[in-house]
Amino acid sequence: MLGFVFKPLKQILETLDEDAVRPLQETERETLDAVRAIEEATQSIERHVQVIETLATSVGPLTDSVDRLNETMRDIVAVLAPIAGAEHDVQRAEQGIEHAERFLRFRRHKDAAAAAEPGPESSSEG
Repeated sequence: MLGFVFKPLKQILETLDEDAVRPLQETERETLDAVRAIEEATQSIERHVQVIETLATSVGPLTDSVDRLNETMRDIVAVLAPIAGAEHDVQRAEQGIEHAERFLRFRRHKDAAAAAEPGPESSSEG
């Protein structure tokens, strides 16, 4: 009987209700998007923390390896130092031999050239 009055009123209330609910739905959707973004960021941070922890636990053994490498290099240098000195001495001796050979060749050539030249004694004998 009063349907003609209540029906439009009901439609108005439903429209108002939808208008009131729509911003809430948008807010809920935006909030859920923000929550998902926060979850993804949290997971990313957790992965970064795991990587940093792995690096942190690797630093100690790496330091030990570098220390052992330094010790080994010191031992190698200690072993090679006398060899390097000996090589230097051999090089100096080789240079001395080369100088002596040049000197002797020069003297030999000079003596041979002097013997080949007819001197005053050989020209008077003939």
